[in-house]
Amino acid sequence: MRILPMLIAGAMLAGAAPVIAQDTQSQDPNAPHTPLPYDRGYDKDSPRTEAIDAQSRPAVQAANRAALAGTAAQSAVHEADSAQYQADLAAYRQAMIAHHREVVRDRIRYAQQERAYADAMADWRLQVIACKQGKTAACNAPTPNPEDYR
Repeated sequence: MRILPMLIAGAMLAGAAPVIAQDTQSQDPNAPHTPLPYDRGYDKDSPRTEAIDAQSRPAVQAANRAALAGTAAQSAVHEADSAQYQADLAAYRQAMIAHHREVVRDRIRYAQQERAYADAMADWRLQVIACKQGKTAACNAPTPNPEDYR
């Protein structure tokens, strides 16, 4: 029972600590303060940041001009290659059409071979049944050839 009052007192002190810490830090975050010895890069607009920006502005503008010139050069190259690009697309489409035709022919040929084999197997099964029933002609007949069913 002696532990319970101590636990309650400890919990009350632990709850009061954040309140005390908040009261000690009640300064305005937007209030002026001592400048840092280095530039963090995200200061608010001020004469100091304007002066820092003015130092690097010519280099930034030169880099922007160089990037725009590179983009313009790439655009000119793309325009020149556009006719070749269109020709390449047309050649690819023609190749795909020819390939598709070949695939269709292969599928038709395979379907015909598949049907010929199935028909030959069906006739062979009938031949086996007839042979088992004692029909000698069916037993002596050659095995059906799928090539004959095309």
